[in-house]
Amino acid sequence: MGSSFFVGLLTFLGVAGAGLLLMRPVFAQYVDSYAVRVRPRKASHDSAAEKPQNSALLALMRTIGELVLSVMPALADRRTAQLLMEANYRTPAHLAIYMGIKTTFVCAVVTLGVLSAAGSPMMLLMCVPAAGFGWYMPNFFLSGRVKNRQNQILRELPSIIDLLIVCAQAGLGLLMAVDKVSKESKESCPTLAGEMEQLINDVKIFAKSVPISLREMGERCGVDDLVSMASALIAAEAKGADISYPLKQQSEALRDRLKRRKEEEAAKVPVKMIPVIMVFIMPLIMAPMLGPAIITILQAMGPMLSGGGLK
Repeated sequence: MGSSFFVGLLTFLGVAGAGLLLMRPVFAQYVDSYAVRVRPRKASHDSAAEKPQNSALLALMRTIGELVLSVMPALADRRTAQLLMEANYRTPAHLAIYMGIKTTFVCAVVTLGVLSAAGSPMMLLMCVPAAGFGWYMPNFFLSGRVKNRQNQILRELPSIIDLLIVCAQAGLGLLMAVDKVSKESKESCPTLAGEMEQLINDVKIFAKSVPISLREMGERCGVDDLVSMASALIAAEAKGADISYPLKQQSEALRDRLKRRKEEEAAKVPVKMIPVIMVFIMPLIMAPMLGPAIITILQAMGPMLSGGGLK
C-alpha cells in the first residue's frame, strides 16, 4: 500500500510539473503583454539590492519559484516580501528563488514523511504539520540574515552621521553631504554606502526630498534609528535650522543606545556560561575529587552486593 501510494504521488507530481512547464509560455506571454516599462535599466549600480548569483542550482530554484508564483501568487505574502526587502533581496528574481527554495524544502519533507510512514495512516497525517514546518523553516534563516544586516547598519551608522556632521559644518547641503559621504565611505561602510547611493537615485529620479528618502531607507532596512534621524531632519528643514545640531543629537543618542546594548549583552554572559560550566567543566573538577572515594566505596560494598556478606 505504501509503495503504491508513493508511486501515485510521484506520478501526480510529474504530471503537474510537466503541465506547468508546458503552460509557462502562456503565462509569460500574458505577463509581457500587460507589462509597462518606464525606462530601460542601466547596467550600472542604480540599486543597493544584491544581484542573484549565476549558478545552475539557483536557476532551477528560480524556475520552480516562478512556476509556483504563476499558479499561486498569494504565496508571496507581506511578511515574506518584508523579510526579503530587509535582507537586501529586493528583485523579483530573489523572490522567485526564495519561493523555489521553500517549495523544494516542503517537497523534500513530505517525501521523507511518506517514505517513513510505511503505510501507517497516523504517520501520513503527520506529513501535514511537517509540510507547514518545512514551509516556514527558511524564514528563520532569512530572519537571521536580516538581523545580521541590521546590526551591520547600526555599527556603520555612527560613523556615517559623524561624516554628515562634518559635511554640514563645511557648508554642504543635505543632498550634497549624503552624496559625498556615500562616495567616500564605500570601503569602510559598504552597507550604508550602497543604501545612500539608492537614496540619491530616488531623489534624482523620483524627485523626493532627502529626509523623506531617509525615512524610506530606514523602513526599507528595518532600522528605527534611521527613521528617527529622518524625522529629526524633516523637523529641522521645516524650521530652517542647521541640520548639524539634530545630527549631533542623533549621534549621541545612538552611541548611548549601542553602549547600553553592549552592557546588556555583557551582563547576560555569566548566565549563558552556566550550562557550559555544568556540562563541560564541573565533571572535570569533580572526577579527580570524587573518583577515588567512589572506587573505595564500591570496593568495600562489592562483597555485600555480590551476596558474600549474607553467608
